[in-house]
Amino acid sequence: MNPSILTRIVALVAATLLLALGAMMLVAFRGPPPHSRPMMLGEAAALLQGAAAPAGSWTVARYQSDPAPLAEPGQMEDRRAAAQVAALLGGRPADVRLVRELPPVRMADPDRKVWPRPNFGPDGTMLHGAFLLARRTEGGWQVVQARQGANERWYAITLSLMAGIFILLLLPAYWVARRITQPIRRLADGAATERPERADPLPLTGPPEVRAVGAAYNHMRARIADYLNERTAMLVAIAHDLRTPMTRLSFRLEALPDGPRAKAQADVQEMRAMVTDLLDFMRGEGDGAAQVRIDLSAIVETLADDLADMGQDVAVTHGSRAVVRGDAVALRRCIANLVENAVRYGGLARIALTVANGRVTVAVEDDGPGVPDAAIERLCEPFYRGEASRNRETGGVGLGLSIARRIADSHGGRLSFANRVGGASGLRASVTLPLDR
Repeated sequence: MNPSILTRIVALVAATLLLALGAMMLVAFRGPPPHSRPMMLGEAAALLQGAAAPAGSWTVARYQSDPAPLAEPGQMEDRRAAAQVAALLGGRPADVRLVRELPPVRMADPDRKVWPRPNFGPDGTMLHGAFLLARRTEGGWQVVQARQGANERWYAITLSLMAGIFILLLLPAYWVARRITQPIRRLADGAATERPERADPLPLTGPPEVRAVGAAYNHMRARIADYLNERTAMLVAIAHDLRTPMTRLSFRLEALPDGPRAKAQADVQEMRAMVTDLLDFMRGEGDGAAQVRIDLSAIVETLADDLADMGQDVAVTHGSRAVVRGDAVALRRCIANLVENAVRYGGLARIALTVANGRVTVAVEDDGPGVPDAAIERLCEPFYRGEASRNRETGGVGLGLSIARRIADSHGGRLSFANRVGGASGLRASVTLPLDR
């Protein structure tokens, strides 16, 4: 049986209430009293004889006084208890005085202010709160002042018990909440992936409501994947079929004069390059290739040497050995797109390869005019061209950076752009990939 979220929450609340009621009953009926044990008259008489204060929360002060102590507001003189103390000490009742706090008013008759009779224990009257006991001596009155403090033991036990109950309630609540939210978190993580249509289907676990959402997400993911596959197949077929009429057009252009024929052939060649880029982009180059260990620094240096031999201003300014796992052809294409883009629009390309925190970053910088900050985020959009800062006549179809980003994503990396800082103009393109441990 797999109960719903509503049932689990109701059960959790019910269990919490039952445990709270049980804790309250335990504190009320099994806990110690809120005050410490009172002091018996025998213990108070012993204080006048120099005995130490009884165990508990009592504090005692002793001093000599010339006049006899008198009751202050809120206090009363208990002659009956004083006589009992005198009897315990073997003295006269007139030589002993006991001043104590007034007892609380009876709740049944507060207007009459009738004081209750003192309580008696095995050794006589019990003393609570604070009292002052004095005995007449030859040098004056020997006074003992005692005060009953808070029952720290009761507070410690109560707080410990409450903390234990809180922990006992928190652990099952956390366990139930985790069981409820874990499938929801998996759903959120699956939806936040860069290419959710390529991710594995979510496991259908958890309460019925969560399993229903997971099933709907898996169905939506499958429909998106089917739609993208159909769109890719259609565009690939169109781009592939365009090659045949372009080939026929090239043969027919041979009949034109030299001047018009050269311009027409250049247009056809540009169309061929556009179709090739479109096919590479739609097929997702590098996504399905087997990934092996690759020395990325060797790829970067070889690429820079090849482009430099072709007369392009490309150089590696900083290199570090970095081994990654991926498709060598695809990674070379990714970095080559960035370098060629820098040479085309910035006149040169400077490549730096750095390793830090388990990742390698290949940064390509140029000396071009840069890109407006508002347009940087759109550089990798298919068919987007930064016309405000790029020359349209020397550019391609606008898929080179899109292909580079797709290759970086397929290798678990990230492609980013930023204008150079520190007074230098130009753009800095960086591709970051995880190292292979």
